[in-house]
Amino acid sequence: MSSSEENLEKYRIPLDEILRVTSNFSPNTRIGDGGFGMVYMGELSKDGKTRTVAIKRLNKDGYQGNNEFRNELEMVSSFHHPNIITFIGYCDEANEMIIVYDYAKNGSLDHHLQKPEKMRRLTWAQRLKICLGAAKGLKYLHSGLGEHNRVIHRDMKSANILLDDNLEAKICDFGLSRFGARNLEDTQLITKIAGTRFYMDPLYAERSRLTKESDMYSFGVVMFEMSSGTLVYNQKCFGDDENPQYLFDVVRSCYDDDKKAARPDKLIDPFIKDHTDMNSFNTFNKIAHKCVNLKLEQRPTMEKIIRKIEQALEIQLNHDESPTTRSLDSFQIPLEEINLATQNFNHETCIGEYEYGVVHRGQLYERWQNRTMAITRLNREGYRSWGQDVNKELRMLSRFHHQNICRFIGYCEEANETIIVHEYAVNGNVADHIGHRGTNKLPNLTWAQRLKIIQGVARGLQCLHLALGEGIREIEGSVICENILLDESMEPKISFFGLSRQGPTYHEPREHISDMYSFGVIIFEILSGRRANDLKIYIREDEQFDQLQEYYRNNKLNVFIDDYIRDQIDSPCLNILIDVAYRCIKKRSHRHIMKEKQSRGRMMRRGPSHVPSSRDLRFTMNEVVERIEDAMELEADN
Repeated sequence: MSSSEENLEKYRIPLDEILRVTSNFSPNTRIGDGGFGMVYMGELSKDGKTRTVAIKRLNKDGYQGNNEFRNELEMVSSFHHPNIITFIGYCDEANEMIIVYDYAKNGSLDHHLQKPEKMRRLTWAQRLKICLGAAKGLKYLHSGLGEHNRVIHRDMKSANILLDDNLEAKICDFGLSRFGARNLEDTQLITKIAGTRFYMDPLYAERSRLTKESDMYSFGVVMFEMSSGTLVYNQKCFGDDENPQYLFDVVRSCYDDDKKAARPDKLIDPFIKDHTDMNSFNTFNKIAHKCVNLKLEQRPTMEKIIRKIEQALEIQLNHDESPTTRSLDSFQIPLEEINLATQNFNHETCIGEYEYGVVHRGQLYERWQNRTMAITRLNREGYRSWGQDVNKELRMLSRFHHQNICRFIGYCEEANETIIVHEYAVNGNVADHIGHRGTNKLPNLTWAQRLKIIQGVARGLQCLHLALGEGIREIEGSVICENILLDESMEPKISFFGLSRQGPTYHEPREHISDMYSFGVIIFEILSGRRANDLKIYIREDEQFDQLQEYYRNNKLNVFIDDYIRDQIDSPCLNILIDVAYRCIKKRSHRHIMKEKQSRGRMMRRGPSHVPSSRDLRFTMNEVVERIEDAMELEADN
């Protein structure tokens, strides 16, 4: 007996037990069928526990024979992931081929797509969470099975995504799946073509070469099904059209037709249209479209697909939690609670003082679950002297729910007090960790920590840009190291408002400058381990920018890298970050460019070397994040 057979033996379930729980495979216990056979539901007692299970009885004359049965058993018995259906056991007595799985209460995703009354109940956020779970399950199959193995599903479709009682996605049906070698850069399996029409990768169908990217194509189809609310093989009327069309005819007309005959929002399911943030919808559909690219090398990695779905979900959750759906009044915290948390603003709870207020640390009880918070007691007159509008910033603070934006907990306006409460970051801010004239108080940041901080800040800014628009002015001039807090896992949190600063800052109010420019400066500060004022060349005067450009041209910007991390750095990754930082700094605010033009007059028309090109002016936070994620992937591969 082989080791795999020995491993399977512990999962064997007697046929008598299967017959008992299905009432001899009674039609009354049948819950599904397909080309493989029938699925039944029953209550099975195993290991002293009774659980509801799905019992898949393979048809001996179906397209899945004994080889497929053994193949599926070998695979599913090794899977352990929350987004893969849980394997319970099997039975192969009396020529039966039976596999028992955990029962998914809400059935398969395609059943929801077939029934308008079910799809109507699925919000856009729920659809995103379902796709996110399925994407994580697919990533596990491709890269989570040890150093040498990967599984290519080969039949990824909405019918093979089950939903449990919490609508958590569970990938199922591995009869057609194949093991591949993960330690090869490009795993290709030459196989007999199998799968489901409409979901099948055209390149696989044409060449019989199965790759993990074949699964990505199929998953892209599922993503478009979810955003449109229709199965890929059913025709329906999209937008204002009166003639029914297949889903992918519309997808191609929206994204691949040179004339762009249809707008992408034509694809949106009418059931979710009025409650969906279009930035979220477009972010999701763009990555879905990349999945179904007909050029294999241009399809995204599963990591990138997951990140984009997470981003779309964050945008939608911000939309759902915006002041239009939750009033600012609902964030009010009684003064009594704050007095209790700060021991009546005792000096021992004080963690920082600055011009327009004092910050205390304290625990809020009751509905705040004894969490430690940073509590800012504003000096209202001092704050007004900075030209700040408290209520405006409160509304803005309450809008965002992102892991890289400092979370706003609430506020208090009682007894002439104005108090702001936000999450407390135990590791201070980035400036605390960067040497400032040789006086940094906290340990140096490792290369891995610096990468994590840069990536997190970029994602936080991307969320802000998507929510507020690329032309935002609300946060300009506020993206500095003092306003980037670090939690217990060194995850960065942008606290871009004066209201949410956790500690003192020594910066005077500044002229509005682009937060893209500020982010470029922050990258250089983090990579160099020194502040911009110490490095001189980062200051915005023209001659100093010329010097920065000269270093960039000669590929010498790495001379500013912190000696502490030089031996930890991966060069290709570093080069991408330097390029991103340079382009962010080069893309200064339009206002600043106009000021240069006015000061230089006609000489500006000759095209001085440091004026941003149209390419740099179009550089967006979406591109910044994608480039930084490319750098992170390079780092992970080494």
